[in-house]
Amino acid sequence: MAILLSSLNNKVNKKEAKILSNEMFKQSQFLKESYDLVSPPLFQNFLVNIGLKDKGLCWQFAYDMLKHAKSLDLKSFDYYIGGANIGDYWREHTTLVVTCKDCNFSDGIVLDPWRNSGELFYSKVKKDTQYVWSQRGEKRN
Repeated sequence: MAILLSSLNNKVNKKEAKILSNEMFKQSQFLKESYDLVSPPLFQNFLVNIGLKDKGLCWQFAYDMLKHAKSLDLKSFDYYIGGANIGDYWREHTTLVVTCKDCNFSDGIVLDPWRNSGELFYSKVKKDTQYVWSQRGEKRN
């Protein structure tokens, strides 16, 4: 992932790309354990929605990943919340999207720990074959 982050723009600090990459993988695992995640993700959602688990919905992953990314105080990146299938109860999805500083959301990278039950999925926004992402709100730095 560090290589992909570095490829966003020639102004991205390579050291910061490595830091963000390592931290996002670690945070994904931390959240997997702290949410006591089960597989598949929709079953986790069911357990949260009926009150048997406290956390583990996609939006909770997105905002917890965002909080951790922001705490790193990296200067090369902007952070966004991305949404897909907005309004579709069964298919709506939320995730963190990272871009280079002052770059477009659509050129960013999806960081999605929810879809693979805590194993971090990452892809360029435009190359994600499972979801068509749109920006939800302004950048979240």
